[in-house]
Amino acid sequence: FATLAANPHLFRKLAYNAEKDFVPIGLLARFPLFIVVGNQLPVHNLQEFTQWVKAQPGPVSYGSPGLGTPHHLATELLSQRMGVKMSHVPYRGAGPALIDVIGGQIPFMLADSAAAAQHIAAGKLRVIGVASAERLKSHPAVPTLAEQGVKDFEAHAWQGLVAPAGTDDATVQAWSVALQQALRSPAVLARFEALSLEPLPGTPAQMRDYWRSESRRWGQVIESAGIRLD
Repeated sequence: FATLAANPHLFRKLAYNAEKDFVPIGLLARFPLFIVVGNQLPVHNLQEFTQWVKAQPGPVSYGSPGLGTPHHLATELLSQRMGVKMSHVPYRGAGPALIDVIGGQIPFMLADSAAAAQHIAAGKLRVIGVASAERLKSHPAVPTLAEQGVKDFEAHAWQGLVAPAGTDDATVQAWSVALQQALRSPAVLARFEALSLEPLPGTPAQMRDYWRSESRRWGQVIESAGIRLD
Protein backbone atom coordinates (compact mmCIF):
# COMPACT_ATOMS: atom_id res chain seq x y z
CA PHE A 1 0.00 0.00 0.00
CA ALA A 2 2.51 2.60 1.16
CA THR A 3 5.18 1.90 -1.46
CA LEU A 4 2.85 2.03 -4.44
CA ALA A 5 -0.22 4.07 -3.50
CA ALA A 6 0.63 6.44 -0.65
CA ASN A 7 4.32 7.34 -0.64
CA PRO A 8 4.28 9.06 -4.06
CA HIS A 9 1.83 11.56 -2.55
CA LEU A 10 3.36 11.77 0.93
CA PHE A 11 6.92 12.55 -0.16
CA ARG A 12 8.09 15.27 -2.53
CA LYS A 13 11.20 13.23 -3.31
CA LEU A 14 11.48 9.45 -3.37
CA ALA A 15 14.39 7.21 -4.26
CA TYR A 16 12.09 5.30 -6.61
CA ASN A 17 9.24 5.83 -9.06
CA ALA A 18 6.37 3.47 -8.32
CA GLU A 19 5.15 3.40 -11.93
CA LYS A 20 8.55 3.05 -13.59
CA ASP A 21 10.63 0.98 -11.17
CA PHE A 22 8.28 -1.92 -10.45
CA VAL A 23 6.21 -4.41 -12.41
CA PRO A 24 3.23 -6.01 -10.66
CA ILE A 25 3.02 -9.75 -10.08
CA GLY A 26 -0.22 -9.90 -8.16
CA LEU A 27 -2.09 -8.81 -5.07
CA LEU A 28 -1.92 -10.89 -1.90
CA ALA A 29 -4.61 -9.80 0.51
CA ARG A 30 -6.58 -6.94 2.01
CA PHE A 31 -6.70 -6.35 5.75
CA PRO A 32 -10.05 -4.97 6.94
CA LEU A 33 -9.80 -2.02 9.31
CA PHE A 34 -11.85 -1.95 12.52
CA ILE A 35 -12.67 1.08 14.63
CA VAL A 36 -11.63 -0.10 18.08
CA VAL A 37 -12.02 1.71 21.39
CA GLY A 38 -10.95 0.98 24.92
CA ASN A 39 -13.54 -0.62 27.18
CA GLN A 40 -13.50 2.50 29.36
CA LEU A 41 -14.95 4.62 26.54
CA PRO A 42 -18.76 5.00 26.87
CA VAL A 43 -19.57 4.21 23.23
CA HIS A 44 -20.88 1.05 21.58
CA ASN A 45 -21.66 2.08 18.00
CA LEU A 46 -20.70 4.73 15.49
CA GLN A 47 -23.54 7.09 16.42
CA GLU A 48 -22.50 7.13 20.08
CA PHE A 49 -18.86 7.47 19.04
CA THR A 50 -19.63 10.46 16.80
CA GLN A 51 -21.60 12.16 19.56
CA TRP A 52 -18.78 11.54 22.03
CA VAL A 53 -16.14 12.93 19.66
CA LYS A 54 -18.15 16.09 18.98
CA ALA A 55 -18.76 16.63 22.69
CA GLN A 56 -15.04 16.80 23.52
CA PRO A 57 -13.53 20.25 24.14
CA GLY A 58 -10.68 19.74 21.68
CA PRO A 59 -9.52 17.40 18.92
CA VAL A 60 -9.73 13.74 19.92
CA SER A 61 -6.46 11.83 19.68
CA TYR A 62 -6.16 8.62 17.72
CA GLY A 63 -3.34 6.15 17.25
CA SER A 64 -1.87 4.46 14.20
CA PRO A 65 1.07 2.17 13.40
CA GLY A 66 2.88 5.18 11.89
CA LEU A 67 2.77 8.20 9.63
CA GLY A 68 1.29 7.53 6.20
CA THR A 69 0.01 4.05 7.05
CA PRO A 70 -3.41 2.96 5.74
CA HIS A 71 -4.67 3.26 9.32
CA HIS A 72 -3.54 6.91 9.53
CA LEU A 73 -4.98 7.86 6.14
CA ALA A 74 -8.26 6.02 6.70
CA THR A 75 -8.77 7.84 10.00
CA GLU A 76 -8.09 11.16 8.29
CA LEU A 77 -10.75 10.25 5.72
CA LEU A 78 -13.14 9.30 8.52
CA SER A 79 -12.55 12.62 10.29
CA GLN A 80 -13.28 14.46 7.03
CA ARG A 81 -16.49 12.51 6.54
CA MET A 82 -17.53 13.10 10.17
CA GLY A 83 -16.71 16.80 9.93
CA VAL A 84 -14.47 16.83 13.01
CA LYS A 85 -10.81 17.54 13.77
CA MET A 86 -8.69 14.76 15.21
CA SER A 87 -5.11 14.64 16.47
CA HIS A 88 -2.86 11.91 15.10
CA VAL A 89 -0.52 10.05 17.47
CA PRO A 90 1.82 7.88 15.37
CA TYR A 91 3.40 4.81 16.97
CA ARG A 92 6.12 2.45 15.85
CA GLY A 93 3.81 -0.37 14.86
CA ALA A 94 0.26 -1.41 15.63
CA GLY A 95 1.11 -3.32 18.80
CA PRO A 96 2.14 -0.35 20.98
CA ALA A 97 -0.80 1.71 19.71
CA LEU A 98 -3.29 -1.01 20.58
CA ILE A 99 -1.80 -1.39 24.06
CA ASP A 100 -2.38 2.32 24.65
CA VAL A 101 -5.98 2.07 23.41
CA ILE A 102 -6.53 -0.80 25.81
CA GLY A 103 -4.92 1.19 28.63
CA GLY A 104 -6.86 4.36 27.90
CA GLN A 105 -3.88 6.53 26.94
CA ILE A 106 -5.59 7.14 23.59
CA PRO A 107 -9.32 6.60 23.05
CA PHE A 108 -9.41 4.82 19.70
CA MET A 109 -7.74 3.82 16.45
CA LEU A 110 -8.44 2.09 13.19
CA ALA A 111 -6.71 -1.26 13.52
CA ASP A 112 -6.19 -3.99 10.97
CA SER A 113 -7.77 -7.34 11.63
CA ALA A 114 -4.49 -9.24 11.93
CA ALA A 115 -3.12 -6.96 14.65
CA ALA A 116 -6.32 -6.52 16.65
CA ALA A 117 -7.90 -9.98 16.46
CA GLN A 118 -6.34 -11.42 19.62
CA HIS A 119 -7.26 -8.36 21.72
CA ILE A 120 -10.82 -8.37 20.37
CA ALA A 121 -11.19 -12.08 21.12
CA ALA A 122 -9.90 -11.51 24.66
CA GLY A 123 -12.46 -8.76 25.25
CA LYS A 124 -9.79 -6.08 25.74
CA LEU A 125 -11.06 -3.92 22.88
CA ARG A 126 -14.56 -2.96 21.79
CA VAL A 127 -15.21 -2.94 18.06
CA ILE A 128 -17.78 -0.41 16.88
CA GLY A 129 -17.51 -0.85 13.13
CA VAL A 130 -15.57 -2.26 10.22
CA ALA A 131 -14.53 -0.29 7.14
CA SER A 132 -15.38 -3.02 4.64
CA ALA A 133 -18.13 -3.31 2.05
CA GLU A 134 -19.79 -6.20 3.88
CA ARG A 135 -19.74 -7.69 7.35
CA LEU A 136 -16.91 -10.13 7.97
CA LYS A 137 -17.56 -13.84 8.36
CA SER A 138 -15.20 -13.84 11.33
CA HIS A 139 -17.08 -10.97 13.04
CA PRO A 140 -20.68 -11.16 11.79
CA ALA A 141 -22.04 -9.04 14.65
CA VAL A 142 -19.85 -6.05 13.77
CA PRO A 143 -21.70 -3.65 11.44
CA THR A 144 -19.96 -1.86 8.60
CA LEU A 145 -19.50 1.89 8.71
CA ALA A 146 -21.80 2.17 5.70
CA GLU A 147 -24.56 0.42 7.67
CA GLN A 148 -24.08 3.03 10.37
CA GLY A 149 -24.48 6.01 8.10
CA VAL A 150 -21.05 6.66 6.55
CA LYS A 151 -21.93 5.93 2.93
CA ASP A 152 -19.43 4.22 0.65
CA PHE A 153 -16.74 4.21 3.31
CA GLU A 154 -14.31 1.39 2.60
CA ALA A 155 -10.67 1.26 3.64
CA HIS A 156 -8.14 -1.55 3.79
CA ALA A 157 -4.49 -2.17 4.30
CA TRP A 158 -3.28 -4.34 1.42
CA GLN A 159 -0.22 -6.13 0.15
CA GLY A 160 1.00 -7.33 -3.21
CA LEU A 161 4.09 -8.66 -4.92
CA VAL A 162 6.17 -6.69 -7.41
CA ALA A 163 9.37 -7.33 -9.32
CA PRO A 164 12.05 -4.90 -10.53
CA ALA A 165 11.28 -3.13 -13.78
CA GLY A 166 12.78 -5.03 -16.70
CA THR A 167 11.91 -8.48 -15.34
CA ASP A 168 10.98 -10.53 -18.39
CA ASP A 169 7.30 -11.26 -19.04
CA ALA A 170 7.70 -15.04 -18.83
CA THR A 171 9.12 -14.81 -15.31
CA VAL A 172 6.41 -12.40 -14.18
CA GLN A 173 3.68 -14.65 -15.56
CA ALA A 174 5.18 -17.76 -13.93
CA TRP A 175 5.32 -16.05 -10.54
CA SER A 176 1.80 -14.73 -11.01
CA VAL A 177 0.39 -18.18 -11.74
CA ALA A 178 2.18 -19.66 -8.69
CA LEU A 179 0.87 -16.84 -6.50
CA GLN A 180 -2.71 -17.27 -7.66
CA GLN A 181 -2.52 -21.01 -7.05
CA ALA A 182 -1.24 -20.41 -3.52
CA LEU A 183 -4.03 -17.92 -2.78
CA ARG A 184 -6.61 -20.54 -3.73
CA SER A 185 -5.16 -23.36 -1.63
CA PRO A 186 -7.33 -24.57 1.29
CA ALA A 187 -4.52 -24.11 3.82
CA VAL A 188 -3.89 -20.49 2.84
CA LEU A 189 -7.61 -19.70 2.70
CA ALA A 190 -8.15 -21.17 6.16
CA ARG A 191 -5.30 -19.12 7.60
CA PHE A 192 -6.55 -15.95 5.93
CA GLU A 193 -10.06 -16.50 7.26
CA ALA A 194 -8.72 -16.95 10.79
CA LEU A 195 -7.02 -13.53 10.48
CA SER A 196 -10.03 -11.92 8.74
CA LEU A 197 -7.95 -11.36 5.61
CA GLU A 198 -9.45 -11.20 2.14
CA PRO A 199 -7.35 -13.01 -0.49
CA LEU A 200 -7.01 -11.12 -3.77
CA PRO A 201 -5.92 -13.51 -6.49
CA GLY A 202 -5.59 -11.79 -9.83
CA THR A 203 -3.40 -10.96 -12.79
CA PRO A 204 -0.53 -8.45 -12.92
CA ALA A 205 -2.76 -6.12 -14.96
CA GLN A 206 -5.48 -6.28 -12.30
CA MET A 207 -2.94 -5.41 -9.62
CA ARG A 208 -1.73 -2.39 -11.59
CA ASP A 209 -5.31 -1.16 -12.05
CA TYR A 210 -5.97 -1.61 -8.33
CA TRP A 211 -2.86 0.23 -7.18
CA ARG A 212 -3.53 3.10 -9.57
CA SER A 213 -7.10 3.38 -8.30
CA GLU A 214 -5.89 3.35 -4.69
CA SER A 215 -3.23 5.93 -5.52
CA ARG A 216 -5.80 8.33 -6.94
CA ARG A 217 -8.16 7.79 -4.03
CA TRP A 218 -5.68 8.22 -1.20
CA GLY A 219 -3.81 10.97 -3.01
CA GLN A 220 -6.95 13.07 -2.72
CA VAL A 221 -7.21 12.34 1.01
CA ILE A 222 -3.54 13.21 1.55
CA GLU A 223 -3.89 16.47 -0.35
CA SER A 224 -7.10 17.44 1.49
CA ALA A 225 -5.51 16.74 4.87
CA GLY A 226 -2.23 18.47 3.95
CA ILE A 227 -0.13 15.48 4.99
CA ARG A 228 3.56 15.58 4.06
CA LEU A 229 6.33 13.39 5.43
CA ASP A 230 9.32 15.36 4.14
